[in-house]
Amino acid sequence: MSGAPSGTVTLLFTDVEGSTRLWDAERDAMAAALRRHDEIVRGAIEQAGGYVFKTVGDSFCAAFSAARAGLDAALAAQRNLAAQSWPTSRPIVVRMGLHAGVCEERDGDYFGPAVNRAARLLAVASGGEVLVSGAAAELLSDELPEGVGLRELGTRQLKDLSRPERIYQVEAAFLAARVAVAAARQPDRPAGLLASHADRDRVVEVLRTAAGDGRLTADDLDQRLEAALTARTLADLEPLLAGLTTAAVAQVPDLARIECGSGSARRDMSWVVPRHLEIDIGSGSVWLDFREAVIAAPELRIDVQIAGGSLKLITRPGIVVDAGDVKVGSGSVRVVVPPAVPGVPVELRVKVCGQVRSGSVTARPARRRGRWRALWQRVLRRLGGDSRPAPPAAPP
Repeated sequence: MSGAPSGTVTLLFTDVEGSTRLWDAERDAMAAALRRHDEIVRGAIEQAGGYVFKTVGDSFCAAFSAARAGLDAALAAQRNLAAQSWPTSRPIVVRMGLHAGVCEERDGDYFGPAVNRAARLLAVASGGEVLVSGAAAELLSDELPEGVGLRELGTRQLKDLSRPERIYQVEAAFLAARVAVAAARQPDRPAGLLASHADRDRVVEVLRTAAGDGRLTADDLDQRLEAALTARTLADLEPLLAGLTTAAVAQVPDLARIECGSGSARRDMSWVVPRHLEIDIGSGSVWLDFREAVIAAPELRIDVQIAGGSLKLITRPGIVVDAGDVKVGSGSVRVVVPPAVPGVPVELRVKVCGQVRSGSVTARPARRRGRWRALWQRVLRRLGGDSRPAPPAAPP
């Protein structure tokens, strides 16, 4: 931008978590890391049309003429920060706050209640988090990018401000893993409070994704899953994310191919979903199970050719399948739309194209999460809460 926006503006404030300790312990490494941090954050702000009006140490204060531009800058910065290999002993993790309001602009700086509220919002954020005020969330309600959602965290009385603030957290697949715990609680919930089922489920999801992109071994995954499912407090959940504070950016293949003559082929567990998939089926069957898949791109195009076999897609909440462009001879195409789950954004859109001569294409949600149900039954038996044997896993 050539100048500072005026009137109602969206403010983005950022800050590096734990920078004081890193400066004290690793001065040279921190100096190099902060130079890279500054390049990433400033570049994301300017690329989105923002105006940096102040920097204080490792903190940035920027203004945007539109809320969507501020969100785009925050997401781009977090994505690029997460992808870095940092010279410090632990990754550089940045917290962010996004607020919209009327500001007084003078000599390239901003003043007024909106600035104070943005600063207080930032103060309650955790590393890797992007928090959004109620005013900014209202402006963003119809402008969220694909795969990005806002989770309401409740109302918080911010320090020194008379009016409480309704706070939302930005949700996207690439944000820091520690957000899994922060997302499950209001900003003022102490770690000693009891963990809810939703708290445990979010940590389980992060652990599954980490195993899928190679950050956890199978044994480590099983141990952490059992600990997550039996955790009583938020403090019990926090250590389970150790070593996972920065979400790895999965290496997403641009194109993958599956050829299946008369046998069967299956993609399940923690397979990485490509951007484009070509499938050629004779009389066999291909299963694509998305329940534990690693999804790092918002769209998947499937080009399928079926002579007499079948293609089955097993979905999970947040995955939308469109097979309207498939040409059908004497075969069939069936897409079962799962019931909507409140608060779950669209994570992946699957577009199926191609031709079915006498076979079938089916997309549906899983009937039963067999593996995870069996794991839960095993945990219950260990706790003595259920003496019944775990039922055999049913086919998805």
